Amino acid sequence: MPVSATVLVYGARSALNVSQSVPLLHSLRQQQQCQSLRNNDDALTATRVGSFRLIHTYAQIQDAIHGIIYLPSYIQEITQQSDFQRLKKVFQLGLLPLSVKPGANHTRFEHCIGTFKSAQDQLNALLRNSNYEYELPDWCRKSVEIAALLHDIGHGPFSHTWEHVCEGQFNHEKNSEACVDRVFSDARDDELVALRDDHNGRGVNLIKALILGDRSKLNYVMMHHAYIFDIVHNKVCGLDVDKWDYLRRDNHYLQVLSADEMDFDEIFLNARIAPDGQRIEYRYEDYHKIWLLYLARHRLHLEAYQLPKVLLCNDIFGEIVRRQQPHLLDVNAESDPEEWLRLNDERVLEQITNDTETQYLRATERIEEANEGRLVRRRISGPGEDMNSNKVYAFYGNPSLRRDIFLQENQQQSTIIEKYFKLK
Repeated sequence: MPVSATVLVYGARSALNVSQSVPLLHSLRQQQQCQSLRNNDDALTATRVGSFRLIHTYAQIQDAIHGIIYLPSYIQEITQQSDFQRLKKVFQLGLLPLSVKPGANHTRFEHCIGTFKSAQDQLNALLRNSNYEYELPDWCRKSVEIAALLHDIGHGPFSHTWEHVCEGQFNHEKNSEACVDRVFSDARDDELVALRDDHNGRGVNLIKALILGDRSKLNYVMMHHAYIFDIVHNKVCGLDVDKWDYLRRDNHYLQVLSADEMDFDEIFLNARIAPDGQRIEYRYEDYHKIWLLYLARHRLHLEAYQLPKVLLCNDIFGEIVRRQQPHLLDVNAESDPEEWLRLNDERVLEQITNDTETQYLRATERIEEANEGRLVRRRISGPGEDMNSNKVYAFYGNPSLRRDIFLQENQQQSTIIEKYFKLK
């Protein structure tokens, strides 16, 4: 499946000018000190920071959500690696584009690059909004951005559907650890080699810990910069750049919610570093936008991700794979890396094509609601339940500016989906 919303542009015309390179620099201090140099037609941007001269080749990606995204050479190396290229063949929304929404065929490749850009945007916002005395070291910033880029590199075929197929025995985040190790084992760019080798590989260690959202995985103490664990995989309150990108991206293709219903960017753009450096704080006056985010997530689950026909297709797909190709359930990036690289949506469908029920995955008009037959039953938690108590969020600013949220009963409780279908 071709990448519909991502176009790589390389070569001389991808060189950045001064104004384009500034947002990519890592601190206001560097912005004030740097000088951008151009080497004629070469796609090079060189910056001077103090006495150091850093040279990177940039590529441009035209993205459906973020517009142009600039990738420095070390990020390009990662995106060209086999594990990352594999994500071009993994649908972001699982079987949904086959069963209900043909146009929502975007991939994990696009989402991961978008999450990388979202991490850059939040790091820049934190720098802009915070009066924090401890500057984030360059290797930490790179680790956050790469963790955002690689956070879904371990997804199986059809994304979260594969975890359903494996009946909970496959964890894409845990699988990502082996993928990250392989990405860095072949690293050639000096930036990546430093993250792998300097100080006992502290950079790669941090990248994997950030993907898992688990500070205990570090073999050192973060001290003044523990707040970065709220960026990629926020286990404390759930607000992270992964959600920020996938909600915007999925809705762009699904067209479920209006712009007003998706108006929650300021949560991340107004955030700041807590005075002790342990958390990210959000403005009191953006509290209602947090509610909008969780309401949007709930609506997408209800009106797209967990539509009854999609759920039935997931069940049928899982039964077929377990019946026809059970050996695929044991394939992962650590146990069989070569087979893992071949494990994508298209190949799995090819391997089950002779099963009599596979036809229903490609011709879902033959699946009809009925009064009896195959039962689909799922529980979708309400947005009020997902958002949790405001005690899990750290806030700053004027508490009187917080707008109260009045939950309707159906927003507090879960929604039970229960439908019968027959296969024609």
